[in-house]
Amino acid sequence: MNSINRDGSPCFYKIILDPGQIEELRIPSEFVKHIIEETVETTLIKWLCGKYWNMKLCEDENGMFFHGGWKKFSVEQHLEWGDFLLFQYDGRMTFYVRIFDKNGLER
Repeated sequence: MNSINRDGSPCFYKIILDPGQIEELRIPSEFVKHIIEETVETTLIKWLCGKYWNMKLCEDENGMFFHGGWKKFSVEQHLEWGDFLLFQYDGRMTFYVRIFDKNGLER
């Protein structure tokens, strides 16, 4: 679920299984180690076209989540069951996202 990209930046993917229930998106626990040690509550998610969303990061006993902005992102992107999202982390609290439809084509 997570790996290092060719340019050395860490990345992970998520497959959307229940788009109607998404208030937050869990970041894989193995990936959290790549996020800055200091407690930072906000981050950016950027799409390759330049559009971006401010997002809150929440952490509890179940892990770390994109929250407080995730619902808006999922609605604006019309996320559906089976969509594949690839997140690349730049190390400075910005995640670049690529979205692929069920047919395997990038949006």
